[in-house]
Amino acid sequence: MPKSVIKQLSERAKAAIKRAGAFSRELGESCISTGALIYGLSSDHLSLGNRVFNDIKIYPEMFKDHLKKLPIMNEPGDHEGLHSLVRTAIERSKACKQKLGGGKDIQTDHVLIALLSLDTGSAFECMREFSVESHEISTEIVEAMGFEYNECPSW
Repeated sequence: MPKSVIKQLSERAKAAIKRAGAFSRELGESCISTGALIYGLSSDHLSLGNRVFNDIKIYPEMFKDHLKKLPIMNEPGDHEGLHSLVRTAIERSKACKQKLGGGKDIQTDHVLIALLSLDTGSAFECMREFSVESHEISTEIVEAMGFEYNECPSW
């Protein structure tokens, strides 16, 4: 059986995944999509990502409202109920944590930076809908962490 990527997440990041899972079920999706994940991550009120989104007047409920308008994603998930793009984001977050530090576990902001590196999926569609460049959000988060964006992994 494949190794669990969720075990490597901080408690707050795991809580974001749980929120994403609940929202995916509410939407009728067969697994956790990138859109549900960005909703779950942006709902972490202690994260830098939440603050960056709030500064530009993008709130978790806005992701939720927009995602309800999109077609239901019925692609199969993996053994943990994750869409392949979500698994990619979480895998990328490991490299992000290694480069940017942040304690023993992968933090919510690491996952969000990795998620924003994807140029496809429902999270990407939300960012386009809100006329926001994912790279700009990632840069703001990385700089708030005390790093330069070029210190991030390049995927």
